[in-house]
Amino acid sequence: MTIQLETKFKLLSSLEKVFFDMPETIEFVEGSMLKNEIYSFQLAAFATLRTYGVIPCRVEIDSALAPYITMYQVGYVPSMLPAIHFLSDDEYLSKTPCMLPDPLHKVKDGQISLISDQARAIWFEVAPEGKVTGVQPINIRVFDKDNNLLCEKCFTLTVIDAELPKQTIPLTNWFHGDCLAQLHNVEVLSEEYYAIAEKYLETYVRFGHTMILTPVFTPPLDTEIGAERPTNQLVGVRVDAGVYQFDFTHLKRWITLCQSKGITYFEISHLFTQWGAKHAPKVMATVDGEYKRIFGWDTDALSEEYRGFLNAFLPALKDFLQAQGIWEQCYFHVSDEPHEEDEQQYLAVKQILLPYVPKERIMDALSSYSFYEKGIVQTPIVSTTAMDTFMDHGVEDLWTYYCVGQRESVSNRFMALPAYRNRVLGVQLYKNNIQGFLQWGFNFWYTQLSKAVVNPYADTCCGGAYPSGDAFIVYPLDGDGNVVCSTRLYVFNEGLQDMRALQLLEQLTDRQTVMQLLIKYVRFDTFPRGAKLLLRLRKQINKLIADKRSDKHEKDQ
Repeated sequence: MTIQLETKFKLLSSLEKVFFDMPETIEFVEGSMLKNEIYSFQLAAFATLRTYGVIPCRVEIDSALAPYITMYQVGYVPSMLPAIHFLSDDEYLSKTPCMLPDPLHKVKDGQISLISDQARAIWFEVAPEGKVTGVQPINIRVFDKDNNLLCEKCFTLTVIDAELPKQTIPLTNWFHGDCLAQLHNVEVLSEEYYAIAEKYLETYVRFGHTMILTPVFTPPLDTEIGAERPTNQLVGVRVDAGVYQFDFTHLKRWITLCQSKGITYFEISHLFTQWGAKHAPKVMATVDGEYKRIFGWDTDALSEEYRGFLNAFLPALKDFLQAQGIWEQCYFHVSDEPHEEDEQQYLAVKQILLPYVPKERIMDALSSYSFYEKGIVQTPIVSTTAMDTFMDHGVEDLWTYYCVGQRESVSNRFMALPAYRNRVLGVQLYKNNIQGFLQWGFNFWYTQLSKAVVNPYADTCCGGAYPSGDAFIVYPLDGDGNVVCSTRLYVFNEGLQDMRALQLLEQLTDRQTVMQLLIKYVRFDTFPRGAKLLLRLRKQINKLIADKRSDKHEKDQ
């Protein structure tokens, strides 16, 4: 008996999330990019075969761009908490436990797998690196295991002979070294650790991150009061007869490695505990020959002992960073997410830093305007949901962030949100002249308060604490030693590319001209809804850039 295989294929933009049913959206068959961008699109595939098992297929690409195209199969991960039901808007694609498309598994030799009566997506990354321009057809053919042609599609990509300007704003997504070490079963700061960290740093920088969390001491973040995270400390400390000595060997190695990958800014980890700055971070030291913890939750932040330590450490750190030539690119944290009731404590501990650190380069994630109004913080990192208050008071040169609290109406990268809600941030960063962006979880692979390690393929919500996608945007290395990226990381970077394209258009015209394109992008919670409108905006931006480049070329002739 002949078993008939029936298939459907559809080209889609990167802003579609393919679940198990074939998307009903109109096919997306053309796009444009600048020649130094990373461009993505998808091919959704649906197969019906009246038998069980996997349906192996092979994908071939015929294009001048083929050497610069990488294919991935979009995988699925479970979500126990796609949304906090009573604190989320109506755009979430699911609010009940489900499977969500997210990890990108590299396709080898064009081999993909379909499952009968389930849609799957193939993700195409195009990165010509300036080597190919012009209108380029990308012919895609899909064959079954018997080499029968199942599909033939053509995506037309116009590569504009123009380059995005270099990204200038600091952008950080907290890099958790202890998570890397535990998931890959290596010791922090071992040779194996540095080799693994190097791979993640390459991915980190490639997708738009320019600033890195630098753990001079174990960062006091997401840690249960009284408990400890694994030691992740770049600065060696010795105490002999009560005198402190500091070893910056690992810090120098970290800085050198990060700079070699393209990191520009260094974010010195928090010098006081989260949620109030009441205690010292975990600090390990060799005291008269014994290696032990000398500060932590049991240390009052304003104690003479910790003051004395910082008064010895901070000038030594400053001298070292100046010698490395990066002092001006370093920013410092006091305490993460302080509240209004913490103002006096925060100000008191901050005074310890001020003799050594410029007040403008002390920054923290907070949302209370009074911290800024009272001059307690000169560089607040304001949540996107609190930006209106700061902007209404005329505050300029703001940084912003989002995390679990930014669930309704604003941009975020939760797995269950439409992808355009992730990408729209780039337009908002440009329009509001934002000076820096922070997110807390590049690779936070723990449960809430860092109590236990999770397998991010099995637990995407920190044991049920945070909506899936809040805590990490990459997955552990695959069997070939590749960082497994998420669709969300690509889309986030597309938003950053939008920002840079707007900056280029401003250089070619003026800011007023560009702002006219963004008139409907009013505030962080007020913007056009839907992927089509955002894609249409970028198409318009690219056309204007191409036209201006063409005009300039004609004048030069």
